[in-house]
Amino acid sequence: MASIKRFIIHELFKEKEPDVADELLNLSNEIILKLAEDLVKIKDARTAVLWGQFKGNGDFPLKLKKLNEEQSDDERNKKFLELAEFTMGALYEEISHTNSKGGYICFIEYESFQNCRLMAAMIKNTAGIKLTNLKPTTDIHVDLSKLHQAVDINATGYLKSLDTDDYKKNYLSFIGKGTYTDYFTGAFDCINKITPAKAVNKAPEVLKDFLAQFNVDNTTQKSARAQLVKYLTDNIGKEVHLSKIDEIAVSHLPAICSDEEKQSFIAFSKQDKYEMPATFEARKNNVEKLAKIYYATEAFSFNFDLENIGLFGVEADSNKPILFNKENDDIIIKGRMITPEVRAAIFQVTLLDDENNAEQD
Repeated sequence: MASIKRFIIHELFKEKEPDVADELLNLSNEIILKLAEDLVKIKDARTAVLWGQFKGNGDFPLKLKKLNEEQSDDERNKKFLELAEFTMGALYEEISHTNSKGGYICFIEYESFQNCRLMAAMIKNTAGIKLTNLKPTTDIHVDLSKLHQAVDINATGYLKSLDTDDYKKNYLSFIGKGTYTDYFTGAFDCINKITPAKAVNKAPEVLKDFLAQFNVDNTTQKSARAQLVKYLTDNIGKEVHLSKIDEIAVSHLPAICSDEEKQSFIAFSKQDKYEMPATFEARKNNVEKLAKIYYATEAFSFNFDLENIGLFGVEADSNKPILFNKENDDIIIKGRMITPEVRAAIFQVTLLDDENNAEQD
């Protein structure tokens, strides 16, 4: 559960200068606190997320660094207000080059999993929200469709990246892309760092770890992985969707799981450890590495689909054409995989070996 620390709302419309609030919202007000918490929840549940870092030493990341250098609450409140006001100027400059009309910009500082985070999100005016002097005054119902753009920054991770040259983790995520939303991420100096290759490689890991939470047995785990690999293989070179992987995960959960648990995969897959995007290309080389095993020595080599191999002695795998005996590391290839041509070649070699041995005797 996110712990909200600071919250402010500004107004951004293309036709006029931004309307900037001059004080933080009162988080002891239940309506205000609920809006901030709901926005964080909605952000966590959205699939259309990109992961990345700052492009460089832009104005926003430098000011974010100064915010996190402040120790006292009063100084931090002041720097938070300054950062939000500065960002509104950057957003106003960026939006002037687009067809976007704008909306309300919510800045939220919160703690989650012992990390300090900063989120900026745009919401449109809706019937469920009434703002008086940029303060929520009526009961609020936030619609998923109303979160048009958002940037969420792991400030703790960003500071670590400044202190460590080899820090490779992404520390920010952003929602929204395309002609009408690039200006939002542009104002925050964001750049996408998740490649299709990374997403393909992470997909089996996040699926396995998600199911492991619910003590899913090994046979079911293998079935889920096989279904995932088939989905990726069937769509090599095409765009695949996290929502489809969500369906695969949910279909392999135990029946006793609650509706909340069955709806938790998307949020799980967006943790810093996985950073799964909403869509990605099923890159041929990476998908084939998931689907096949290749091994070679000086004496032999083999290359086969993972779905064709099972464990020796396991009844569920008894019909697999290739069996692995983990007791002695033997691989058993069943006869039905041996074509007449292969059989003839093997027979010829073994026959020659017998003749050579006979001659030596």
